[in-house]
Amino acid sequence: MLNMPNCWQIWNFTKQAAETNLCKESERVFTRDKRFLGPLYVFVLNDCLTWLWCLCLVADVNPLAETDFAFLFERKHGNTLGSWFVFTFVWGYMAGVNGLAGHELIHKKDPVNKMLGMFTYSKILYSHFLLEHSNGHHRNIATPEDSATAVKNEDFYTFAVRSAIGGQRNTYDREVARIESEYKEFNDGANAGLFTYIVQNRMTWFFALHLATLATIYRLLGMRAVFFQLGYSLVGIFFIELINYVEHYGLQRKKDERGIYEPITEQHSWNSTSSHLLFRIQRHSDHHMHAYKPYQILRKMDNAP
Repeated sequence: MLNMPNCWQIWNFTKQAAETNLCKESERVFTRDKRFLGPLYVFVLNDCLTWLWCLCLVADVNPLAETDFAFLFERKHGNTLGSWFVFTFVWGYMAGVNGLAGHELIHKKDPVNKMLGMFTYSKILYSHFLLEHSNGHHRNIATPEDSATAVKNEDFYTFAVRSAIGGQRNTYDREVARIESEYKEFNDGANAGLFTYIVQNRMTWFFALHLATLATIYRLLGMRAVFFQLGYSLVGIFFIELINYVEHYGLQRKKDERGIYEPITEQHSWNSTSSHLLFRIQRHSDHHMHAYKPYQILRKMDNAP
């Protein structure tokens, strides 16, 4: 299970079937075809149900105890520290993989899909990703201003901590700047008060959402489920940052004499053999050059690294 994406790529490579791009007419047809949303929704639904199943299993709560399906919530993975670690690691890993479906959905323009995409990150206590990815990472990719771009020779663990903390700090700073600008525009240049900065900052609401999630889990399922939720979130974030690490490692955009970065090109993302299994995330250059392009029509670029 842990190596499934890698095994898929090895199998795909051994088929020796060259990757191709769709023709323009096929791209137009595929873009309008709503059936491509189906796998995304199934991915999110499956991950949501297995997350709830894990919480119930950890808490020894069986919502189907009086039915013929009670066996679905029987704990069979053991009760040792090692078994709990493996259980948390495996399902946290699956939460990280599900982030790929969430990533695709937060790039949709309609709010319903954006909220579904945000849910995949909210359940691992990483809601700020909704704002940081679109407003931070996609604008600052391959620059020192982007905490999600690993610099050359930076080890993963240093990067993961820097990216996780830096992403939240960057989002908070952008929110403060947004509130300040909007308040001055509608209040004759006056400065916003502390209450306004707190209440209108979406990072405050994300924090409240995470606290409410943990409080609800504690109230309904107990402290053991809370510990699982924290471990589950940590592992999920670990794998999301691992994806970030390999996608832009060591790539940097150049600055001109005016201090302006060069435009984003295919040279600023790493690419690999791709498939619909992971929603074409490996065709990353095209994704960053056309952020709203759906996964089913992303193009392989021969000049991309």
